[in-house]
Amino acid sequence: MTMQSGNFGALLEPGLREIFDTTVNRPRPMLEMLYRVIQSDKYQEHYQAMGSGGLVPPFTGAIKYDTFDAGYETVLRNFELAQGLSVERRLFDDEQYGAIRDRAQSMADAFDKTIEHDAVQTFINAFTDTGVNRLGQSLAGADGVGLCSTAHPYSPAQSGTTQSNEGTLALSLPNLDTTRQNMWNWTDDKGDLMAVVPDMLLVPAELERTATQILSERAIFEPGSAQFDVNMFSGRMQLVVWNRLTDANAWFVIDSQAMKRFLIWQWRIRPEFADTKEFDTMQAKFRGYMRYGVGWTHWAWILGQNPA
Repeated sequence: MTMQSGNFGALLEPGLREIFDTTVNRPRPMLEMLYRVIQSDKYQEHYQAMGSGGLVPPFTGAIKYDTFDAGYETVLRNFELAQGLSVERRLFDDEQYGAIRDRAQSMADAFDKTIEHDAVQTFINAFTDTGVNRLGQSLAGADGVGLCSTAHPYSPAQSGTTQSNEGTLALSLPNLDTTRQNMWNWTDDKGDLMAVVPDMLLVPAELERTATQILSERAIFEPGSAQFDVNMFSGRMQLVVWNRLTDANAWFVIDSQAMKRFLIWQWRIRPEFADTKEFDTMQAKFRGYMRYGVGWTHWAWILGQNPA
């Protein structure tokens, strides 16, 4: 049977789709560990923050109703990302299936790398207050500053009063202790402690050794202690190492439960693979496509240290 140029793409599509789906739709431990991954059904999602409630008063026979100030509104747009793949008729005719699979794998790898790249940018750009990322999303949050800043306003109604979740300390046991205590001292817009629970340390690969010496369950004594002082952090925090972090010195202490509330990855369209249905005389064409948004709705889950 003679193979027609208009239908060989349909024969290739199932196999190339399998390569794409196997690579792109596999579990993503870092993304799923750090982000609240949700499904979006709109062009963009709006997240309206609310101020905190005060302390619960004693009941004296009648319920007292609290009032809440409006917080900042975060808008996360879903961006479109797409890439094409073409296969020449001669590759099919000459049974060059290895070359065809390699092209499909390269496109799948590009989608896989893109998702990881855009997920880690939240932390890479955490100390930046201005500009946009490669998608066009502002690097500043709804309160006008970066994720980690020395000047986060309490609320729109109290924009002149600020607090910090950014520092310049190098990673060490004493500085980890200082960072954790700073997080404990954060207050909400009513002046009450936020009840933050710092239980995770996120570091680049270059700091893994130092972080392990501090947090390992086997590190029962403080690193370098001549008096064998007890290590208060031994086994008490989760260590997360992300080799995609680009600053060898920056590190982050995180409240993992609050992170899952405020750090958002929203899928509008999960990665999909299809033929384009538009063939010229000598090529079959395929495309990958996805849409997502990424960002945060509040900063009070992370303190970043960015040593010079």
